[in-house]
Amino acid sequence: MQPLTKEKRIMTVKMKLLNATILAAITSTAHAEQQKHHFDIPAQALGSALQTFAAQSGAPMLYAEQTAAGKQSPRLSGDYTTAEAAAKLLAGSGLVHSVAENGAVTVKPAASASPVTLKPMTVTGKTEDDPKSYIATRTSSATKTDTPIMQTPQSIQVIKRALIDDQQNITISESLRNVSGVVPNNPAFTPAGEMTMIRGFKAEQLVDGFTQYRNAGDRESTVNVERLEVLKGTNGVLYSGGSGSPVGGLINIVSKLPNAVASREVGFKAGNNSYYQPYVDINQPLTKNILTRFTGEYTNAGSYLDNINTERYNLNPTVTFTNNDTTSFTLQGKVSRWEQQEYPGLPAIGTIAGNFSIPRTAFLGPADMPNSRSESNAVWGTFDHKFNNIWSVNLKARYSQSEFDEKLKEIFGADGFIADRPATGSTWFLYNTDMLQKQEEWTFLGNATAKFDVGPTKNTVLIGADHSDLDDRGYMDYAAAGSVDLSKLSFNQPYGRAGAGIDNMFVKNVTYGGYTQLQSTIYDRLHLLASLRAAHVDTDYTTLTGINSSGGKTKFLPRAGGVFDLTDEFSLFVNYSEGMMGQTFKNFVGAPQPEESTTIEGGLKFNIAHQLTGQIAGYQIDRTNVAVTDSADLQRRSKAAGQQRSRGVETDLTWQATDALSILANYAHTDAEFTDSLAGVPAGNKLAAVPANSGRLWVDYRFQQPDIKGLSVGGGVYAQGQAYLSNNNAFKSDAYHSFDASIAYEYQRYKLAATVKNLTNEHYFQAYNYLGGHVIPSDGTSAYVTGSVKF
Repeated sequence: MQPLTKEKRIMTVKMKLLNATILAAITSTAHAEQQKHHFDIPAQALGSALQTFAAQSGAPMLYAEQTAAGKQSPRLSGDYTTAEAAAKLLAGSGLVHSVAENGAVTVKPAASASPVTLKPMTVTGKTEDDPKSYIATRTSSATKTDTPIMQTPQSIQVIKRALIDDQQNITISESLRNVSGVVPNNPAFTPAGEMTMIRGFKAEQLVDGFTQYRNAGDRESTVNVERLEVLKGTNGVLYSGGSGSPVGGLINIVSKLPNAVASREVGFKAGNNSYYQPYVDINQPLTKNILTRFTGEYTNAGSYLDNINTERYNLNPTVTFTNNDTTSFTLQGKVSRWEQQEYPGLPAIGTIAGNFSIPRTAFLGPADMPNSRSESNAVWGTFDHKFNNIWSVNLKARYSQSEFDEKLKEIFGADGFIADRPATGSTWFLYNTDMLQKQEEWTFLGNATAKFDVGPTKNTVLIGADHSDLDDRGYMDYAAAGSVDLSKLSFNQPYGRAGAGIDNMFVKNVTYGGYTQLQSTIYDRLHLLASLRAAHVDTDYTTLTGINSSGGKTKFLPRAGGVFDLTDEFSLFVNYSEGMMGQTFKNFVGAPQPEESTTIEGGLKFNIAHQLTGQIAGYQIDRTNVAVTDSADLQRRSKAAGQQRSRGVETDLTWQATDALSILANYAHTDAEFTDSLAGVPAGNKLAAVPANSGRLWVDYRFQQPDIKGLSVGGGVYAQGQAYLSNNNAFKSDAYHSFDASIAYEYQRYKLAATVKNLTNEHYFQAYNYLGGHVIPSDGTSAYVTGSVKF
């Protein structure tokens, strides 16, 4: 062997120093060789497989670029230690690996007589946990087990924190525009009832698996949101708190949790209409076994709407006790408040129809209208324990209190409180209205999971139970208060108290049940899911005037589905599920029967080169026992007899085209209608506030050039077709589109960002489903600036 030249000796020293520097920078991973991880890596190019390996194991990866070039990896599926998995992945490749004490995996050619000239070293980290990536490949919300989305037979979309930050979203509702088929809450609504719809039907927002029921308090804050997981269709098997299972779908808000690496961020956001919002996010481990985190945010903002000013805040303390291996207990709290004048929207006549015009930004009430308010307080705990490689348990419990007080001048027209048409001419009657509700809730959730292999099958069994008690009490008072001519828009009467303000309506919801679920993967290609819930729903509605509507039902709710891998990148799926929900705030003729629903859906899922992920799906949801007015009853009470149906096609995709370029797109066609005439409208009428077509496109680019690294720009459009304002289908809102753009720059610990919303200053009226009708005007062009520092 010839002696090394001076240049080669220098190169060798440089490579050794580079390797040492990289390894010294990697955070130590305890017991890396002993811990088992779940791997599911399709056969593919070895370079891509190594990236996925790093994401699923959490192990930093070091290898020369040309080492993996031109090589293919076999499929890897199962639970292995890092070393075991690396050996299987590299089998037959002519490469070997080593695992350092700090968990880093080095891949290199096997010993050879021929010297190898190395190009620059490549370090691969966690692509799934990359804070800049939009792609999510796994979720626990749909199955309560950590399952690849590609293997879950249900429509699932995940909005990661990276997307929320890149778009510089102000609210959760704005963030939900990134998912097809979702009609989110309008932030102008008082937080006194959950108005989100998915696939045309009522949906629910959950926090860490707990239903929010009326979703009171500061529900729009994003400061404590790690990600939003959207499950579409009936979800009655695993989620049945509050009054029962959601019909159209659910949004599970996954909270930020403490982690072992200290981090602190303080920021401030300012914008149009005197908007300002300071916030903090402090993650501070006290010891290696006690981790804490606190997030908080205060918002004060005027509005483009006359007379509206919003003040809200929320505080989120969290502490985790853990042995960093098999056991953890996390205790979370939430205190949130919201206060604003009640905004009832504008009627159809005078805005999108009629021979006179109400000013777009008009507020239908006196200038000194008192504020409405909403608040929520909750504390919950989660206990996780892994007994061995097969069995683990998850136990959760929550106690919460919430309250809201709505005050408004309500208009009454020829179509009642829908009030889209005047009582006469351009005049509506006025009512002073006051509604106060208080909720108290206890919820317990628990399940055990077993993972095991039998022959060619890999199986996960889930056995669980839950119980929820929710008491809702309050009153609704209203009194006639004259009239108003909206062609002149003059309110000369102040708001006055509408009644005695004594609790007179009491609702008690009790839901409980047990369930079992089997997930089985056969020959690594067919993924089956079957589950069954024994569900019970009780609703007890009483008033001080002697009205009582009480009823309950126990029913078995099934869920079944499957995913078949056509290739390593494309899969077909089909799913069937049932749900049951209690009837609330309805005076029934006889005992109220719960509302029931079924969902069937199917479609194509794809994950191409771990860069382009998404799905195309078609579905049908049927609702039965919907509460409708009994026309034969002299007291105009309700009966559980109505029927509705929603059908549609949706597509969602996320493309991480390069490390710098991220793209998101979605489209939904939704046809939600009445399938009988029992609701007082003809069969075939469309449900209110549901656009037939809607879609979203967003593109973000992060510059990689050294001189401008840290700079990113983004832009996108949201478009929506017309939607009926009320179930009578008398009026439609405008079709519209809105362009947004953003720019951000990060330098070391500092970040400065700006966004412009409705860039082209489009004017339109959206459906505002307040008492079954009304519209709300669009905001004009608005701008926000955010600055933050991390330390």
